[in-house]
Amino acid sequence: MKSLKSVFLPALLVLPLVIAVPAFAQDASSSDNQKLNTQAYVELLKTDANAKREAVITYILQLSDADAKVFGPIYREYDKELSELNAAEAQAIQEYAKDYQSITDKQAEDVVNKSLHLEAQRVELKKKYFEKMKSALSATTAATFFEVENQLQDIVHLQAASVLPASQ
Repeated sequence: MKSLKSVFLPALLVLPLVIAVPAFAQDASSSDNQKLNTQAYVELLKTDANAKREAVITYILQLSDADAKVFGPIYREYDKELSELNAAEAQAIQEYAKDYQSITDKQAEDVVNKSLHLEAQRVELKKKYFEKMKSALSATTAATFFEVENQLQDIVHLQAASVLPASQ
């Protein structure tokens, strides 16, 4: 199990970088922006990614003033619903961490089932808001938003996982 951890943890730490690396090969003109994005993701690993989520998304999307006025309310609506799912997930993680040493098979199964249910709800939420953003802005803007959103969510999950107890 220790060898798996020694491979898995570093892999999670560099996930945002691995996602960004293929983009470096595109062209020289976007190279500087991609380096800045990579640096931003590294910094997010050191901070509370949720606190910086909207600022990072706004920066990367670089919306016109008109598009920003359309995007803002949709994003806040999405973020409110996502926050509810994240709160439920945080509660499940806390319960798991609290009972970790004495968790029963039934409790472990319940935790995983709850996690899978929340993940399915998150996918449905993304589908719903992709359609809203695509209709209000464009499919490209919506796709870019969810690309960034998925990377930020990976960072948030990594931060949450870092507080979980390690296996015996």
